[in-house]
Amino acid sequence: MEIEKRKEVIEMIKQLSYFFDKCKDQLCEPYGLSSIQSKVILDVYHNNGCRVTDICKRLNKETNTISPLITRLVNHGYLTKEVCEDDRRVFYVYLTKKSENIMSSLMTDVEKTTWPLFDKVSNSDLNKIYDSLKLLMEVTKEN
Repeated sequence: MEIEKRKEVIEMIKQLSYFFDKCKDQLCEPYGLSSIQSKVILDVYHNNGCRVTDICKRLNKETNTISPLITRLVNHGYLTKEVCEDDRRVFYVYLTKKSENIMSSLMTDVEKTTWPLFDKVSNSDLNKIYDSLKLLMEVTKEN
């Protein structure tokens, strides 16, 4: 029975992942952003002035995937990129006003989309979800 429960938990996580990916795609579409572009912008939003290599690590993507993407986002006015004075191979990435405005709107859209989901559960059930997710975050945390 335990093996079946584990399989079911993994399946539920996959289904939730698909659900939230679909929500994210729908929220980003009006801004002309793809899923991966929004992930990069969101990462920079939370880590403004970060290095390209740090973005790659956090998103678990290779530099040859993220660097051209960042260049396109710079070309479209979503990000700026500055070279490090000490090491000219290193670039720091910043949000532009355009992407700050988009992120502000997106955060509002996310709240409008996701918060009503929790109106369907009792406070007791919400606490169970919270505790379970907290435990899941702990057991999946990288050392």
